[in-house]
Amino acid sequence: MHEFVLNKPKALNAVDTEMCQMMSDKLLEWHKKPDTAPRLMMMRGAGGKSFCAGGDIVTIYNSKQKGAPLSELLHFFGTEYILDYSLSQMQSVDRIALWNGIVMGGGVGLTWHAPIRIATEKSMYAMPETAIGFFTDVGGSYFLPRIKNGDISLGLYLGLSGTRVKSRDLVKYGLATHFVPEDNLEHMMEVLQEKVTKESTHAQIEKIVMNHTDLEAGIGAIPNHDEIKKIFQPDSI
Repeated sequence: MHEFVLNKPKALNAVDTEMCQMMSDKLLEWHKKPDTAPRLMMMRGAGGKSFCAGGDIVTIYNSKQKGAPLSELLHFFGTEYILDYSLSQMQSVDRIALWNGIVMGGGVGLTWHAPIRIATEKSMYAMPETAIGFFTDVGGSYFLPRIKNGDISLGLYLGLSGTRVKSRDLVKYGLATHFVPEDNLEHMMEVLQEKVTKESTHAQIEKIVMNHTDLEAGIGAIPNHDEIKKIFQPDSI
């Protein structure tokens, strides 16, 4: 199992763009040399606090205020979007995204295409870009209309309002695929490290996650779902 532990950016080119390029280089290496690719890739945020919480936008703004050239700022977005797309096209490497904390914006783009997306009690999801006059980037306009079996109204609601979804509700919305209590994470990771081999199937990997999952997390209605369907119509809002 290969693990990416992603740090919160401190300076635009020093951390964030470098992180995206590092991951892209690794994916390209696995593509060119399949024998070097792991069977499973785990993605989680460093420190257990957040996956992404707008640090990239803050550093872009500050860099612009300090006179950074436009080409430098655009380079970050180009690098980020290519990485997001590359992750969406992966076939042979299974992926688990561990959302044990804040996961917003760019962090969603990095992890959305993981077949297994794990929420915990600490998880808080949002795509808040519209609040600053931006659009739901990192593939958000593609994947949000497809959540909860293609509930377009729900996707429009989350994308346009930037609503925060927490904990077990992530499974109700179809944002996370599993809810694993934080106390179960360490043991789950140990079992994955011990049991997953090159020959492991996706079903076998998911079974390990399921053995640590709270199966009741996704039960219940989405808050205000009927109102959301009425207001956020695909052809008229």
